[in-house]
Amino acid sequence: QQRLKECGYNTIADLTKHPTHSSEAKNIIRMLNQSNTRSLMEVIYRWFPKSDPLIFCLSGFHSLEDFVFLDIETMGLHTRPIILFGVASIVNDTLSVKQYLLRSISDEPAALMATLSHIKPNAVFITFNGKTFDIPYLRERAAFYRIRAQIDHPHFDLLHFSRRAWRNKLPDCRLMTIEREEIGIRRKDDVPGSMVPEFYATYLREDNPGPLVPIVEHNRRDVITLAHIFSLLWKIWR
Repeated sequence: QQRLKECGYNTIADLTKHPTHSSEAKNIIRMLNQSNTRSLMEVIYRWFPKSDPLIFCLSGFHSLEDFVFLDIETMGLHTRPIILFGVASIVNDTLSVKQYLLRSISDEPAALMATLSHIKPNAVFITFNGKTFDIPYLRERAAFYRIRAQIDHPHFDLLHFSRRAWRNKLPDCRLMTIEREEIGIRRKDDVPGSMVPEFYATYLREDNPGPLVPIVEHNRRDVITLAHIFSLLWKIWR
């Protein structure tokens, strides 16, 4: 990189005249002109870690209405059902949260399809550890029910970017730690995510809706915090 600068190649546009890098530079410029976020991500991944602010800033190519904030609650392992789908979008500058809760396990296909209906062609996922957990889980459950699901949209996993932004400041980069230390919100009577399967099993066993209330509230808060973290990172890296 330094050698290229010494030879007068300071921008991507300059590289279009380079004997070796001309073709790739022109390709990148074409991606930029097309706001092709996914392809640009793949290019940047070759040179920078997935937590690099440059990757996060690609979200600026998209309208606020494109962002889909997603969080799911499950019964445990990948082979177990998703019991609650939390999905939010920005409508008229306001965060609108929708939640699809299973009254019984047989409701999962309908809840899954309702969630997928929010994922439009121009959707952009915002998750927290969603590249490892939420999105693969959605794919697996859709495949289980033979539901066609196009879930290959641009994806900004805030866990990676949060570690980059706060790893030297916070004791850990869990969502609730960031929520408490950076957003200033302290949850009261929150059910830990690890306890969600037990709470839901109690609901099924006793036919008592009481244990569902903290599950729904936990998920709702997680989705809202996703939007807060996304906004905070923009303020840091814009």
